[in-house]
Amino acid sequence: MPEDSKIPKELLPLSQEEMDELDNFLISDITSDETMTLDILDGYLTAIVSGPVTLSLNDWLPGIWGSSEEHKPRFVSMKQAEHILQLILRHMNGIIWMLQDDPEGFEPVLSAFKYRNREYMDGEGWAYGYIQGLTLSREQWQPFFDDPNNREILKPIHLLGFDEISPEEELLTQTPKQREKLTKQIPTCVAQIYRYWLPYRQAIYERNVAKTIKRSHPKTGRNDPCPCGSGLKFKKCCGVASSLH
Repeated sequence: MPEDSKIPKELLPLSQEEMDELDNFLISDITSDETMTLDILDGYLTAIVSGPVTLSLNDWLPGIWGSSEEHKPRFVSMKQAEHILQLILRHMNGIIWMLQDDPEGFEPVLSAFKYRNREYMDGEGWAYGYIQGLTLSREQWQPFFDDPNNREILKPIHLLGFDEISPEEELLTQTPKQREKLTKQIPTCVAQIYRYWLPYRQAIYERNVAKTIKRSHPKTGRNDPCPCGSGLKFKKCCGVASSLH
């Protein structure tokens, strides 16, 4: 989480009130039945910002609404469309801040359900969203899958989020207690995946900066104000491994 109280609002994580507003919009009549719920969206964005590459807005935004153009929300005005987009982008930035500040303290947005008078944490929607986000750059994720040591890291998300799993795997997800146990492992999975890709993202970022910054300009120090004009230090803005949006 950024420390500077003068950070522009568009870079700040959502307040609980704003999270509720986004949640209510996603399940409103303005959206289609295919629109992601908040927990699915949270998993989707987490996969995007913690993976190997930085995707453009056009790569991932349509997937939030559904599988085709007809599933786009029926916004009442351009102002509403821009406002909802800003909420989504700020939530995305909030995930980035959380991972950069304390990967092990990552807190996914989860749903819950009651079964036999007890409430259980439910990570199925979140995990499904994560798989959808991962799929957007599946080819770039291949080195992660090629390493057999990583199979256990992704296992809880795989078991909860894939539409089709083997009969043996289904035995691990049959009861609410089993699914809750897997759900509680999600933060650790995310932290490990984030740290796995961190050196790769840093290398990609530095290579891109080297291509785009004109050599005639003096090099920006990590503690200097960011050239983008956000008011943040370079290391807290465009100098981070996962570029803020």
